[in-house]
Formats: sequence, structure tokens, C-alpha cells
Amino acid sequence: MSYKATPYNFCPVCGNPLITLVIDKLPRRTCPKCSYVHWGDFSLGVGGVLWHEGKVLLVQRGHNPGKGMWTIPGGYVDQGEPIGTAVVREIQEETGIIAKPLSLIALRDRPGEKHDAYIIFLMQLLGGSLQAQPEEVSNLGFFTLEECQNLPIPSLTLNALKASQSKSQGLVLNADVDLLGALSTLYQIP
Repeated sequence: MSYKATPYNFCPVCGNPLITLVIDKLPRRTCPKCSYVHWGDFSLGVGGVLWHEGKVLLVQRGHNPGKGMWTIPGGYVDQGEPIGTAVVREIQEETGIIAKPLSLIALRDRPGEKHDAYIIFLMQLLGGSLQAQPEEVSNLGFFTLEECQNLPIPSLTLNALKASQSKSQGLVLNADVDLLGALSTLYQIP
């Protein structure tokens, strides 16, 4: 999904009118009073691939973009929310399923008017029962990979499902590294 970002005219920190300066070889809106720089518009989303008894959890989108398409459950990361927490929340909100992230298996990077990144996790089922969130999901269920190939399904989802069956583990959370920032996390090859 792409949208046209409205440029900032006033500083969100001090309210002073912004000017445009070339910073790092690009025109950027900046504040001559407090030195605020608008670095761009960004969006971060997460999705989870959850296999159970040889079938994967999919949701059918109930609204546009992609209304009627079958995808992995997921959504946007809230400001200040760790990505692992976001994927757990989104899966539970959309499906009623409680899961935990095992590893990162894919990253889709889509630069544009708004730079959009989507991180896909391999998940483990912990509990819950299937219950579609009616505001976002029109249907849901567990499907074999063969069944998925016959559904209206985006190539990103289908490729993530195939990647999730790889023998490679992907990137896993390493909580033992001391990082700057209270909410900082590191995912790396084991």
C-alpha cells in the first residue's frame, strides 16, 4: 500500500516554520530554530507464519487493500512496540490464536513516498481458538501448502510459506547482547 505523504510545514518540536536544506545529498525539511530534521515517512509491519499439524494459518482480508485475498495474519507495529510483541498481538487480535515468535524468515523492503518494511516471523502455536476479528478478517483457517496454491494469495505470502519450510532456522532473538536503548533487540543467525 502506498500513500502520498503531506510534507511538514512546521516543526513538530517547536512549531517554527520549516525550511528545506540539502542534508546527506537530499532535500530535507529542517527547523532553523531547534535543528529538527524530517528524515522521511516510514511504516513497519509484521506477519507470522504459523504451522500446525502440517497446515498453515491464513486469514482472508475483509477490506482493501487486498479484500478477499488470503494472507498470513499481521499488521502494523505501534510506536515503541517491539516487533516480536507486535506479531504476537496482531495474530491474537486477528485470529484468537496465541503464538510466540521462533525466528525471522523474511523481510520485504518497499521504498517509496513512504518507506514500508514488512518483517515475517516463523511462529509457534501456544493456544487459543480460531476466532476472526470481524473488522479486518472475513474468514480464516489452517491450510496445506497445496491448498494455499489454489487460493487467491499474494506472492509475498506464498514465498514466505515456502521459505518457512526451509531447513535453515533464520534469524533468532539474542537477548544476551547488551544494546543501547531499553527496547532494543537483536535478531541474528544462531
